[in-house]
Amino acid sequence: MKTLTPKFTWIPLGVAGGLLEDNLSAHLIAPIGSDNFICMDAGTLLSGLKATCEAGCFHDIPVPEDSDLSPEGHILMNHIRAYLISHPYLDHTMGLVVNSPNDSPKPIMSLEGTLSDIQSHIFNWRTWPNFGDIGEPPCLGLYRYATLSPGVRTHIENTEMSVQAFPLSHGTHTDSTAFLIESNGYYVLYMGDTGPDEVEGRSTTQDLWERILPLIQERHLQAIFIESSYVDERPDSELYSHLTPKWVINAFHQLAAMLDSKQTRLVVGVEPAADCSGAIAVS
Repeated sequence: MKTLTPKFTWIPLGVAGGLLEDNLSAHLIAPIGSDNFICMDAGTLLSGLKATCEAGCFHDIPVPEDSDLSPEGHILMNHIRAYLISHPYLDHTMGLVVNSPNDSPKPIMSLEGTLSDIQSHIFNWRTWPNFGDIGEPPCLGLYRYATLSPGVRTHIENTEMSVQAFPLSHGTHTDSTAFLIESNGYYVLYMGDTGPDEVEGRSTTQDLWERILPLIQERHLQAIFIESSYVDERPDSELYSHLTPKWVINAFHQLAAMLDSKQTRLVVGVEPAADCSGAIAVS
């Protein structure tokens, strides 16, 4: 199968929703050849960085000789430039929260509802000190809340990337977010937790497919990151706004049908990019 030439590096720090605290949703993404990463969700952070450092994922980013930081601390403070949080649930934010006292200044980026929940319910001096730049005083100002407007491209400071955010269904209490990341005309799509449109009663996934159709046709979309939390035998009434393998395949069948109507073929495969990184290529 012919795949696209990789344009991004992807390093997973955690890929699950529990029960282990050191394997919660968090992914680093950067353009190939760049050491300016963004962290897509941050359920696991320092322990994931430690494991990936030990695996050699950052062999080309040495710790300066005069630094007193560990390799994982060096990456955390100097090479993660922003957090893009899909929704405020703890399996997507816990690493960010517990590592905040030893982090460096950087933005937390998401749609307004997610940032409002983080400000009101986490960084509020009741659950945790307020490391944000607004909210319950005193504001420690370590993190700057950067509100993304749906579908509007925003540059991610100190990186070579921009982002567009799109809402995803995630139950009645909170929306999740999909982030479309761009660098040098190429894209990756990261989808936070979401349930099937048919179960959620909303068309957020289909709306997202409509947005990325031209990128696939132009062969500018490099990868789609999408979660599957339960086995196929899980009843739809107990998905709690998550997917199963059959629902993932159903969503991609819908995308393929939309592309077929425009005489474009969809092929999905895996293309490793480096020792500890890779891209799920869409061509």
